[in-house]
Amino acid sequence: MASSTTPRAATATGAALAQALARRDDAGLAALLSARPDLAVPAPSSLTALAARAGTRPSVERALTGLDAVELAVAEAAVALAPVRRPTAAALTKAVGLDAAPARHRLTDLALLVADLPVPALVEALGPHPAGLGPALTELGTAAVAPPTTAAALTAALRGAPAAAVGVLDALAWGPPVGTVGADHLPDGAAWLLEHGLLRRLSPTQLVLPREVALAARGGRTHARPPTAPAPADLRTVPEAVVEAEGARAAEEIVRLVGLLLQTWHDTPATVLRTGGIGVRELRRTAGTLEVDEAAAALVAELAAMAGLLTQEGDDTVAWAPSRAALDWLEDPLPVRWAQLVAAWLASARTPWLVGTRSDPGTLRAALEPTLERGWAVELRGRVLRVLANLPAGTAPSPAQAHGTLAWHRPRATAPVSTVGAVLDEAGRLGLTGAGALTAPGRVLLGGGLAAAAQALERALPEPVGDLLVQGDLTAVVPGRPEPGLADLLDLCAEAESRGAALTVRFTAESVRRALDAGLAADELLTALAERSRTPLPQPLEYLVRDVARRHGQLRVGAASAYLRVEDAAAAATLLGNPALADLALRTIAPTVLVSPAGPGEMLDALHGAGLAPVLEGPDGAVVLSGLGTTLTSGTTAHAGSVGRRAARARGRGRRGTSRGLPTFPGAATSTYTRVLDEADLAAVTARMRAGEERIRRDAARGGEPAPAATDPVHALAVLREAAAAGTAVEIVLVGATGRPERRRVRPVHVDGGRVRVTDLERETELTVAIHRISAVGAVPGA
Repeated sequence: MASSTTPRAATATGAALAQALARRDDAGLAALLSARPDLAVPAPSSLTALAARAGTRPSVERALTGLDAVELAVAEAAVALAPVRRPTAAALTKAVGLDAAPARHRLTDLALLVADLPVPALVEALGPHPAGLGPALTELGTAAVAPPTTAAALTAALRGAPAAAVGVLDALAWGPPVGTVGADHLPDGAAWLLEHGLLRRLSPTQLVLPREVALAARGGRTHARPPTAPAPADLRTVPEAVVEAEGARAAEEIVRLVGLLLQTWHDTPATVLRTGGIGVRELRRTAGTLEVDEAAAALVAELAAMAGLLTQEGDDTVAWAPSRAALDWLEDPLPVRWAQLVAAWLASARTPWLVGTRSDPGTLRAALEPTLERGWAVELRGRVLRVLANLPAGTAPSPAQAHGTLAWHRPRATAPVSTVGAVLDEAGRLGLTGAGALTAPGRVLLGGGLAAAAQALERALPEPVGDLLVQGDLTAVVPGRPEPGLADLLDLCAEAESRGAALTVRFTAESVRRALDAGLAADELLTALAERSRTPLPQPLEYLVRDVARRHGQLRVGAASAYLRVEDAAAAATLLGNPALADLALRTIAPTVLVSPAGPGEMLDALHGAGLAPVLEGPDGAVVLSGLGTTLTSGTTAHAGSVGRRAARARGRGRRGTSRGLPTFPGAATSTYTRVLDEADLAAVTARMRAGEERIRRDAARGGEPAPAATDPVHALAVLREAAAAGTAVEIVLVGATGRPERRRVRPVHVDGGRVRVTDLERETELTVAIHRISAVGAVPGA
């Protein structure tokens, strides 16, 4: 099927767009660049280059994603009416069924309409059947019978028509306009319509309803019903007190989970896969520690990475572990920590809800892997929360209702319902929403106030409780949110059984042992609990603590690189006091056994230097004979060194090796994937374009053979496409194989896939050239 825009019309519209942009003042140009930022990066060399870039299909496609439902309907109507009649404001209003003037004005401001006509790329972007209408009569050619093109003429033509013909016409009128029939047989209704000129053949098996006939059947309307905003009547409402309480509880819980994950991965870092993420086993282990499902554990890990609290470390085996920033984060108050997390979530291009799904090649997506970045995620999170912010307080839309509102504002840039639901679920887990409605801290955060959002959460959180009720069954209840000091104490010595309005914990032998491992003595632990308890500590708890303490530390584990055995305790004491051996840092672990962090070889050298005569023992305790000592010594030293290195990494994790944050991959979108141009940037780009346009005007005024004007790559490509469509000749500057420019007069034949096929008019040959080799394109002088 032919395009609805002829080459001559496309060229005329492109020239009209350039003239229209030239007539705009600086404020108008800045507004266009602000609304369509892709036009300004890289900065166009002139207004002519700007017009060429604004008229390309990729740029028009991006502009269409910013239109609301009314503006998109008016754009479709303008494209549909253009081949039939001029789409004036009155014609568009009648076609859409509502006042089209505001939308028409915005489309003109966006350079999608020029003098009421759509730019050619807009026609291409909206497809061959805008608003479900078929091609115009001018595209279908002449026919033996002229079809009716008005409602009155159509009514007259249908008098006496068989019912089957009226049925076929009704079916095709509102689209799709193409019907399929048998190659050898036409239905009676279709045959009658074809005979009377109401249908046209596209092929032996395809019939199409011309656009003018369809518009007559529709009564001049391009859309059956005018676009209407979704009604908020059926939205669920929740008491504001419930919203704030649920949001505060979720905020407190997500901060706790992130802190617990940091502690878990500090003790046992999560090994990084070759793809950059963590394996299923690591995620399952982490989920078990956090006592959540794997999807929630993936969100917690992703959230910690978004906020910069995780880093990759290690040389041979790379693993995820807390970053240095995590130490500062853990010391901040809860509201400040929460504000940092949600701010990072809002600005991140990560999509945690994709963890566990499969990619197009069929591989399972892992948490923290680079391919989870999506450039649209940042904007989608903001749009979803703004939908909630525009509703009355306490209103909780379902994912389908939120999706409907998003689709009204951006029909061509709306994620599926499942994706919108995933964003709402994450917002709920972060405490930005409570019971499905936006919380007060969430509203404050959308305004850009990080500190104010933290203060709003502080007001929403219940007052912390500093005491607990210890019961005789080795459980304790905190009637509210525990103070930080009490929370830290209970994390050390008890296991949480339930969380909610109150915290219930249980004291076990393992939990008490954990507190003793942290350095608390039995009396210190009992004293700390007694100071917090409203009632005297029950005897079962005292018995439990003292029994665990009695057995605690009977076995001790430490690290040593070498040991030294002597014959008696007096000799050991002499070695400990020998100043020549001070660098060995010897210490006693038994009356006749000393250990040192130094390796065996270093210890032998030091003992020899002190005038002693030590011998070396092998791993089995046997004395190493001379001649084999070098081999065994070096092997033992190497083994001890590796143990020492592992111990050093355990002691100084995060300070050795290379630390790397959340990884990315070439081309992946990040949280700063779009640069917003400020007023100074827009003014500079506008001034550059006007200066370039002035140079083009001066060159044209000089006469002779000026250098081709289209040096901007996008502008040059647009000129080549227009020349190919119109069949006109152009002059190009081609960079040859030697790197020297060559000026040629050509007629472009086809532009596609980064190449242009042209006919050289002087050499009478045809050649295919890579577009990047063409440095400039312009009109043929004197043509």
